[in-house]
Amino acid sequence: MSQVGEIRISKRVVRVGHQTYPLANISRVQTLRLVWRGRWTTWYPIGEIVVLCALAMGIAAAAQNLRFGQAGVVLTALIAVRVAFMFCVFLHRLVFRRRRYALMLETAGTQYTALSGTDLGEIRRIESVIVGAIENPPEREYVVQLHGDLVMGNKEGNRFLNFGRIGNVGGDLTVGDRG
Repeated sequence: MSQVGEIRISKRVVRVGHQTYPLANISRVQTLRLVWRGRWTTWYPIGEIVVLCALAMGIAAAAQNLRFGQAGVVLTALIAVRVAFMFCVFLHRLVFRRRRYALMLETAGTQYTALSGTDLGEIRRIESVIVGAIENPPEREYVVQLHGDLVMGNKEGNRFLNFGRIGNVGGDLTVGDRG
């Protein structure tokens, strides 16, 4: 991931890392919450846990009636280990995984992810700086230093579904699950 240390804003352009966006062409600046998709969602392991528990109960009942003996016990133990692992994955995602956000710049109808990271306050600060530069272009180029966990663009690949709308700089978080 390419860490970004600064944004350069001049009278006509905004430079985020090696990307350049003309100020006059930026039609919308917004902060969005990235929502996990597929097997990366927080609640994904619960389905597997339920299925494995039902399978283990079925094996235990069958082992009692059909006298599987050692094979039933070993299979039930293996299922229990997998259930414990999936429960740990679920707890990690629920408790420790941080929410991710993106700063989107829309130019000519196309949205670009300029920055992404876990520091919502820093992304909103950069959003307000860019909006301020659009409303009142500076006479000279100046540099805005970035702090926190931010990277250029969406470097997470296809782990995220859509972007959930957060709102303006003072808005509330309204979209998405605990993800």
